Amino acid sequence: ILDLAKASGAYRSLTLRWHYRSRHEALIAFSNSSFYEGRLVTFPSRHSDGPDVGVELFLVDGTYRRGSSRDNPDEAVKVAERVIHHYDTRPALSLGVVTFSEAQAGAIETALGTAREQRPDLDRFFTTHRLRGFFVKNAESAQGDERDVLILSIGYGPDENGKLTMNFGPLSRHGGWRRLNVAITRARYRIEIVSSIRAGDIPESVTSEGLRHLRRYLNYAARGPARAQHHLPG
Repeated sequence: ILDLAKASGAYRSLTLRWHYRSRHEALIAFSNSSFYEGRLVTFPSRHSDGPDVGVELFLVDGTYRRGSSRDNPDEAVKVAERVIHHYDTRPALSLGVVTFSEAQAGAIETALGTAREQRPDLDRFFTTHRLRGFFVKNAESAQGDERDVLILSIGYGPDENGKLTMNFGPLSRHGGWRRLNVAITRARYRIEIVSSIRAGDIPESVTSEGLRHLRRYLNYAARGPARAQHHLPG
């Protein structure tokens, strides 16, 4: 119906400019600069300072099992560790996990199931409430969701032979930047990126637009929450 309405020529397109979700400027600054030409009007919270807000990168020595299950169990274990840490330290804040493939989402569910066996006292946090419940989703499924804190698992990395190829699934395909944009804009206060690669592992000459933006975002996230708010990648 929307496509028909647009094709009729009777309705003009309007871009929504006010962004209310991200209460910390660093959470939206990258997307605002990279995808919205700086046009978004943001409304940071007066509670946007502190160690538990903004953007933080967690690097792991992970292996992407390209030849078999196409997941990264080392990253999944780290994500599970961060989930437990979140509910130990920030139980009042809602939490979600996003990744770029169903296989990695499954690996995270498995790792989290193992971690939860040791912490049955946290079971009350793993609800399915539509607005505040915990979830593990791929980027396509997370469209429209938002949580106070988000953990993003990149998933892709060196394979079993230590080789890193530039095939990052949906991120490498046409429009991959849209999946990245969805994944990194779901959080209100804090996003934690768990990654087996650094920005420099992706060549500047890479042809995929999605991977070029991922390279820039990893560089942005590596600066940490304090500097990320004021320094955008070139």
